[in-house]
This record gives sequence, C-alpha cells and structure tokens, in this order.
Amino acid sequence: MPTAAARRRRRRIRINNRVRRFASSRKHMLTLAVAMVAVLALLEWIYDFDFSLGILYIFPVVVASTVLTRWQIVVASVFCAYTRGLFTADETQLEHLLRFAMATLAYTGCGLLIYQINDSRRVVLLHYARVRFEQKLRRRAEEQLRLMAESSPAAILTVAADGRILAANRAAHTMFELRDEQSLLQRPIRDFVTFFDDALRLPADLGRIRTSTSTWASRADGTHFPASAWFSIYGDGEQRRLAAILVDTSNDVREREHAHFEQLTQHNRVLAGAVSHEIRNLCSAIAVVSSNLERHGHLSRDPDFEALRNLVSGLSNMASFDLRNQARMQHPPVQLSSLADELRVIIGQDWEEIGGQLEWHVPASFPLVQAERDGLLQVLLNLSQNALRAAEETDEPRLTIHALDRNGRAVLRITNNGPAIADPSGLFQPFRTASTNGTGLGLYVARAIVKSFGGELHHVPTAAGATFELTLRFAASGSIEHNVVEVEA
Repeated sequence: MPTAAARRRRRRIRINNRVRRFASSRKHMLTLAVAMVAVLALLEWIYDFDFSLGILYIFPVVVASTVLTRWQIVVASVFCAYTRGLFTADETQLEHLLRFAMATLAYTGCGLLIYQINDSRRVVLLHYARVRFEQKLRRRAEEQLRLMAESSPAAILTVAADGRILAANRAAHTMFELRDEQSLLQRPIRDFVTFFDDALRLPADLGRIRTSTSTWASRADGTHFPASAWFSIYGDGEQRRLAAILVDTSNDVREREHAHFEQLTQHNRVLAGAVSHEIRNLCSAIAVVSSNLERHGHLSRDPDFEALRNLVSGLSNMASFDLRNQARMQHPPVQLSSLADELRVIIGQDWEEIGGQLEWHVPASFPLVQAERDGLLQVLLNLSQNALRAAEETDEPRLTIHALDRNGRAVLRITNNGPAIADPSGLFQPFRTASTNGTGLGLYVARAIVKSFGGELHHVPTAAGATFELTLRFAASGSIEHNVVEVEA
C-alpha cells in the first residue's frame, strides 16, 4: 500500500501535469484571457467605479502573451486599452488618446516581456533536453564500448607517458597469463611489450602517431610470443597516452610456418623427382651404350669397364626412386575464381605499369578442382610472368585467362598477345631457355608441379601470341556433368 506521502506526491504530480497541459494549450489560454477581459468589463459596466481598473487589464495580456506571437500581443494590447477606455468618463479627447496610448504601451511592454521570458525558457529547455539526450547517447556509447572491450578477444591497453598501464581489459590479462589475483594496472608496459615503451619515447614533435606493427610480447612467466598490434599515441607531456589493440598471432605463425614447410617440402620432392627422372633417362642411355660396348671382347672382362657398369647401375637405382609418385597426395578442393582474384592482386600492378590489360573469365560458379593451391598459384605466377616479359614490348599488352569445362576436365587457358613461340619443342626441357637471365627450369618445374597433383600443362600452338593450357581434375564435391564436349565458362 502506498504511504500518505507517496499519495500526496502523486497528487501533486497529477496537478502539475494538468496545469502544464492547460498552460501549453493555446485554446485554453486565449479563452482564459478573453474571460478575464469580459469579467473586468462587466464589473466596470455594472458598478461604474469612480476609479479605473485599467491596471488589471495587464493580466489578460500577460495570459495571452504565453501563446501569442509578437504582433498578436500588440493587437491584444490595443484591444485591452480600447476596452478600458470605454468605461472612462469625464475626460477630454486628448486625455483619452493619451491614456489609450499609455495603456497600449504598458500592456504591450508587459506582454512582450512575458513573451521574451517564455521564449528564453523554451530555448533553455530545448538546450537542456539536447544536453540530456547527448548525455544519454554518450552513456550508451560508453556502455557499448565497455562491453565491447570486455568481450573482445584482443587485448586492449592504455599506457601513460611514463610507461605505466592505465587500463587493460580481461583479454589482456588472459593473453599475458596473469593469475586471478594479479593485475596489469600500474605495471610497466616494458615487462610485457617492449615495443610500446620504446614507441612512447619517440619525440613529441612527431605529433599523433597511428600505425600497426608485428612485434614480440612477453607473458607473465617470461615466455615470448608473436603479436600484431594496432596503436596510436596522442597528447603531450604527462598527458601523452598510448592506446593499443594487441592480438596473439602464435597460432597464425605456427600454421603459416607449417604450411610453408609443407609447401617447401612438396616443391623439393617435385624438383627432386623431376631431376631423378632426367638422370634415369641418362642412365638408360649409358646402359644401352655400355651394352653395345660389352659386345667387344676386349672390354667385357676389363675391370674398369665393369666398375663403370656398376656405377651406372647404382646411379640408375638411385634415380629410380620416383619422388613425384610419393608426393602425390589428396589436396583440399580449390576454387579457381578465388585463386584468380589472389593472382590478380599479385600481378595486377606489374601489368598496370606497362599499360597492359588483364582479362579474367573465371566465374565464381565454376566447379572446384583437385589441386595443391599454393603449387597451382606458383604455376600461374610463372606463366603470367613469362607472359609479362613476352608482351611488354607490344602496343597493347594483354593477358587472358579462361576457365573451361572440356570433357569432364577443368582447363585453364592462359593466353598473351606477345610474339609467337618459334620453337616450342624445348619449352619444357630443363636448362633450355631463350632468356639471357633465365635458368630454363621455370616451365619444367611448373609442369612437374602440375603433374604432382594429377594435372597436365602443355603449350597450344597459335599463329600469334602464346597460349598454355592447364588441365586439372574436378574435385569430387564439384563434379559436373561430363557429357559436355567444350563449354566456355
């Protein structure tokens, strides 16, 4: 049950609300003003006072001024002065005019004063409402920032000019592996991120600094871990601050290095397998020659010749270890459109610098292919760099990549409008190159890489320019109807 004080407070609130609604109603206030004028006029008409009630006509003007504009207040003042003059007798016309003018001025002045007070009050209330609204928005934003900082998986730190940590979120405590009873506040940032302490010692005349970096940080137990940081330095003197977002990149670095190691191992296997293949071919040729020589009687029992045969046999056995077959393994499906986007980012600037044009016809709906993504990207980079060197001297250099479905196999056709290849017979032979600074291994290794995941790379003879086709298997999840002879995607 509400107490008596509560009931009185509610009653006062209801009364105040009614008064406020009545005072804010133009209709009600004008009705009240007219009623007050009528009452005054009726009193003067009935009782015919010996004195004037002119000063009382100020009140209806005051009431009306709360809802009228300036010129309407002047009209209301004239009306009240005129009404007042109707009940004034025994005065000359001059006196009547002077009193009318003085009453009009007095009523108008009072009315305009009330109008100005109300207008100032409205402006103050408007500013007050705006301030309250901004405060509400600021509190809401602060609350959202606080929740975001507390729930963020990244460490958020604020550091003072002397290197003390002023603020840190929960993720920072977790990242630096502090115990529950320990806190980062007021501890030197140098114990955890030395780079931030060094950054705070940069000259103040550099102004505001806002940048990102990769650095090393330390946990509470002294172990180090790689981290990426985005930070800004602002303020001067003792008010200088460093605000930073820190992310532990240990897992990213581990996965990247592991992938790099796997890629390096894979390419080494491919290269070793390709070289062993060539050595095996040479050994086969030497074996044929030695067999022919063996038919000569004076060499068949020669110990040096026998030793040479043993060396060739041993070398052949070593070269027969086909690493390419061992390297063949299942790879996750590759989306050619995303790979083409990545390739565009890598080679786009080189082609822009020579005024060249890149054309991509690899739709996002093209089925997934079975390949080793990094190896396939390396092959495309090799082909595009060869195309860049071949087409840079032409008037309108252009590189075109088409994705095709040909008889159930994915085909990437890479075409440039450079000079045609005069003798394509040695394109994929090792150490054969027409370039003065080339090794002659680019296309040879590229083909070996493609073969390592079951693909093919070959040159397509054309009257102009150069075209290479890269044939790949469709991934099981991305298989399509294979009854299409050749459909450009």
